[in-house]
Amino acid sequence: MESSRRSFIRTIPALAALPASWTAFSSALKAAPSAPDANNENYWSLVKRQFPLEENLIYLNAANVCPASRPVLDRHAEFMRDFQSNPSFQNRAKYDPLRERLREKIAGMLRVSADEIAITRNTSEGTNTVVEGVDLKSGDEVIIYDHNHPSNNDSWKMRAKREGFTVTVLPVRVPAASKDELISQADKAITPRTKLIAVTHLTSTTGIMYPAREIAEIARRRGIWMHLDGAQSFGALDVNLKEIGCDTFSTSAHKWLMGPLENGVLFVRADRIAQVWPSIVTAGWSDHLKGARKLEVYGQRDDPRIVALESAIDFATLIGPAAVEARMRSLSGYMKRQLSDVGGVKLKTNLEPELSAGVIKCDISRVPTKQAYDALWDHHRIAIAMTATGDSQGLRFSPHIYNSREEIDRAVAAVKALAG
Repeated sequence: MESSRRSFIRTIPALAALPASWTAFSSALKAAPSAPDANNENYWSLVKRQFPLEENLIYLNAANVCPASRPVLDRHAEFMRDFQSNPSFQNRAKYDPLRERLREKIAGMLRVSADEIAITRNTSEGTNTVVEGVDLKSGDEVIIYDHNHPSNNDSWKMRAKREGFTVTVLPVRVPAASKDELISQADKAITPRTKLIAVTHLTSTTGIMYPAREIAEIARRRGIWMHLDGAQSFGALDVNLKEIGCDTFSTSAHKWLMGPLENGVLFVRADRIAQVWPSIVTAGWSDHLKGARKLEVYGQRDDPRIVALESAIDFATLIGPAAVEARMRSLSGYMKRQLSDVGGVKLKTNLEPELSAGVIKCDISRVPTKQAYDALWDHHRIAIAMTATGDSQGLRFSPHIYNSREEIDRAVAAVKALAG
């Protein structure tokens, strides 16, 4: 993807009427001869300055929602003003080709065909399109994991309750024992009744990364549909869906891609598109819509968000998806290693890169989770997430490219002080 990054940077002068924030950032990146080093704090300080985060805020909650960069915000605002100043059909006609250009860019990022991409509103909507759209009947079986997001967990249970098929829930060991065990667990769970297996690529609960390619290979070999929830991997990892081989994949723009809220992506492999019934049929829908486009007709959409999502992809491309992943892994690995050395702190996320990425969960043994969570915010202005009970109980940190090592050090020092 480095060649794509360099090619994109060379096109910047040809892009018309870009805001000053784009020009300044792209000009600075042009000086970089190659992809940035993950540990070059000077470079990543430049990236950090593109985000309008409060000066004293340590924001470590990418797994929930990310801030958008100024270049993305400026492009979004530009088109919002244009839309509101002239909402005529004639002016809004420009969004049709913009939507197709966006579709091409998403497809390129994921290494699939543009016809396999539907532009949704978030991961939950994409996943529920699959949940409601796949033909299942009484006696069939769907396999899910205990730590799947509710949109990829409770949604299957709700439909099964209505239609009488079985949902088998696989337990999750925290931390994961090994990649081989995760693969074996999926393989052994499959029965002759299994029609679909729904996997979360990277869990938001404890940060376990599932071997998606190997599980998809098992499923495909046995004629089973494999749906992948990529909410915590898209924008964080350099995701290659062609290599993974899943049947469907849903994700959002507002997390690791650092894009607008209420924009998402649903990938449906070409030979599966005809097997997914649309959840919503309204004006503009037609059975003759090409490819996955038939799954994105929801009525009036917020058209300027199309430009905002494209800008988020452009921003990631400027830096390079592989470089984004390397920096995210550098920060998260650094934080995991430090937390694992703090007495009284139990790290619930695997240290191995093949089993983890940007989501980090830890538990302070002598301090109630809510108390620790509040203390980090009240005394240090550290914004994170928490799980109050259960096997994934603890504090969740999720650093991204707008964070610095110095912020990681401060966060770990705050946890250490709480742990006593």
